[in-house]
Amino acid sequence: MNVTADALSPLRPRPEGRALRAEISLGRITRNFARLQQIAGDRGIWGVIKANAYGHGAVRVGQALEAAGAAGLAVSNLEEALELREGGLRGPILVLGGLRAEALPLASLHGLTVALVGPESLEAYAGLLPAHPVKLHLKLDTGMGRFGFLPSELGECLDGLRALAPWLEGLMGHFATSDDPDRGFSDRQRRTFETCRSLLQDAGFAFPQAHHANSDGLLRGYLDDDTHARPGLALYGLTCIAEGHALGLEPALELIAEVARVKTVPAGTAVGYGRTFVAPQPLQIATLGCGYADGYRRDLGNRAVVGFGGATYPVVGRVSMDYLTVALPSGVPIAPNEPMVLYSNDTGAPHSVERMAHLLGTIPYELTCALHRRLGRAYI
Repeated sequence: MNVTADALSPLRPRPEGRALRAEISLGRITRNFARLQQIAGDRGIWGVIKANAYGHGAVRVGQALEAAGAAGLAVSNLEEALELREGGLRGPILVLGGLRAEALPLASLHGLTVALVGPESLEAYAGLLPAHPVKLHLKLDTGMGRFGFLPSELGECLDGLRALAPWLEGLMGHFATSDDPDRGFSDRQRRTFETCRSLLQDAGFAFPQAHHANSDGLLRGYLDDDTHARPGLALYGLTCIAEGHALGLEPALELIAEVARVKTVPAGTAVGYGRTFVAPQPLQIATLGCGYADGYRRDLGNRAVVGFGGATYPVVGRVSMDYLTVALPSGVPIAPNEPMVLYSNDTGAPHSVERMAHLLGTIPYELTCALHRRLGRAYI
C-alpha cells in the first residue's frame, strides 16, 4: 500500500468540535508579566517559554510577551527556537541549553542567542563564530550542578574565552533553591556569581547583560546588580510561593473536556480497567475523551475531581490512554457535548492545577508541561 507524505504529517488542529482543549488566557499572562516587570524595575525580562510555554503554546505566548515588552524569549533547545522563528517571532531568543558547535551556522542564520554552557565548547566555537556569529551568554555553575562553568574552571579558560570575547553578551547563572524560605544557599550562589563576575571583569571581560534570577528568585528580590531576570513559571501563575500569591499572579490555563457519552449504571457496575471502581448505587457515568496520552495523569483515577455546573464530581476508575470517567448522581442533568473542567484556573478550586499537583506530590508546571500537543488550545 502506498502511503502519501500527507498521511504522515502531524495532526492538524480542527477548530470545529474540539472535545478536549486547553483554554489559555493571554490576558492573564500579560498581566502576570506586568506584575513581574514592576518587581524587576528597569531590568529587562527574558520570558521563558520552553516546553511549549509550559504547555500553554509557545508561539502564541511568545507573541503576547513580545507585545507586552519582553526583552527576549528563552527556550531550551534549537528546535524550540526555530519553532518561534517559523511562527513569526523576530526578537531575541536565548537557547538556554546551549548548542553543539555544528548547530551554530543554523543558529546564526536565524539570529539566535546561545548559552555557552561549558569549557568543552570553546575551541569549536572559536573556529566557527567568525563565519557564523551568534551572541553568547556565558553560563556559570553557581550551585545547580548541571550546565555552566565551575568557578574553579574559569582561570584556566580565560584564554579560550578571550577568543570568544567579541560575541559575549551576557553572564548568567541559575538558582537551585529560590523556592526555599531559607535563603542561605541562594545567598551563597549570589556570592559565587559576583566573585566570578569580578574575576572576569578583572581579566578584561565586559558583559552588557547579567541574569541569575528565575521566577522565585525574582519574586524574592534576588537581583542585586543584574540587568535582567528570567521568569518562567510565574508568567503562567504557577508559582507556589507566598510572594507569588501576594502579587496576585493568575493561573492562565484551564483544561476542558466535553462529555462524549453518558449512561446510567446500576449498583454493582464496575468501571474501567482493573475494576478499581464499583458503583455503590445507581450512578451516571460520563465518559470524557481525555487520557494519559493527552497528559492527564493516570494516577488521578479515583482521586481527582472535575468541575461541572458549579459543583465537582469524582473521576472514577482508572484513567486510560484516551478516556476517563466521571461519576454523577442520577438526578444531575448532563448530556453529551457539555464541558467539564479538569484543571481549573481558580486557585481556590479543588480541581485547580496547584491542588491537583499537591494531590500527586508534584509541582503544577509538571502537569501543564505534560499536556500533549494533540489536544486543542484556545486563546481567550
